[in-house]
Amino acid sequence: MGGRGRVKRQQVDTEDGWTVITHGLSNLSVGQGKKKGKGKAGSSNAQAGSMPDPVQGLTAEKLLQDFDNRTEKWETTACAQHLGSALAKREWAVDGAVCIGIGSFSRDWEHRHRAMWQLVLFMTVVAHLRDSNAEVKLHAQEPAFTSIDHEFLSLLSVHVCTDDIAAHITPRTFVFSPFVDWYILLPIFLKDKDPVLYVGNEILDDYTAFAQSEDKRAKLAECNGLGKKWVEKREMAKMGDFEMHPHALNGMVVYWLVEREESEENEEILGSEQEKEAEEHSTTTEHGQGMGAAAGP
Repeated sequence: MGGRGRVKRQQVDTEDGWTVITHGLSNLSVGQGKKKGKGKAGSSNAQAGSMPDPVQGLTAEKLLQDFDNRTEKWETTACAQHLGSALAKREWAVDGAVCIGIGSFSRDWEHRHRAMWQLVLFMTVVAHLRDSNAEVKLHAQEPAFTSIDHEFLSLLSVHVCTDDIAAHITPRTFVFSPFVDWYILLPIFLKDKDPVLYVGNEILDDYTAFAQSEDKRAKLAECNGLGKKWVEKREMAKMGDFEMHPHALNGMVVYWLVEREESEENEEILGSEQEKEAEEHSTTTEHGQGMGAAAGP
C-alpha cells in the first residue's frame, strides 16, 4: 500500500549460514568492506558496496550511557507498563535469552536508534526473568555488528555468537527476534524449537498473502506448517504503542508457551462461560415468552 512510508527491506546472505534483513538500505553487503581488486578504484567500489562505518568517536562506554538513558525513559512509558503486566501473569522458568537480527548500534545510520530501543526492551524482559532465576545467559547474533557493538554488549554480559545461535534455543529460552522475516525466522531459527517465551513478529498459520517472491513461495508450505504448530501451543498478547520511536517496537507481540494442563483448564473455563451464557440466554427467552403470553388477550 502506498503512502505509509513502509521501511524497505533487503535480504543479505552472510558467511555464517543465515540471512539478515537490512532495513531502508539498498545494495549493501555484510562483508569486511573489501573486495578483490587492486588500486584505489577497487577500494572505492568496495566501500560503496559495504555497510556504513561506525559513527566517528563513538565508544562502547558512550553506547552504554545511551542505553542507560533510554532505559530510564522506557520505564515511564505505557508500553513498558503493558509489557510488565503481561509478564507478571505467570512464573518463568527461563535460563537463557537470545537476541536475533537486531542490527548494529554503532554504524552511521538512523536505524541504530531503533536497534537501541529494541535492546532496551530485550534487557527489560531479561531483568524481569532474572527475578525468578538470576542465572539467565544472554546470546546475540547479528552479522552487521561491529567491534564496538561487541564491546558494548559485553558490558551488558551479552555473548555475541559467531556460530548458530539457534543451538542456544531450548524450552527454557526467551527468544527476541525483532522483525526478522517469516521465511527466515521459522525454518532457520524456530524449526524444532519450543521456547517458553518469544517477543517479535506475529507468527501466522498461513503466509500465502505474503509469499510474493520465488524464495518465499519455496518456503511457504513449510512455514505454514511451522506457524500452525506454533500458534496452537501458545497464547499471544500484542505490545502497546511505543510513542518514543514509531518503528522500533510497534507491531511486536509476546508469545508464551501454554502447558497442556493450563490449556485444558482454559478450555474448561471457556466451556463453562459458554454454558452459562447459553443458560442466561435461554432464561431470558423463556421469560420474554411468558411476559408476552401474559400480556395477550
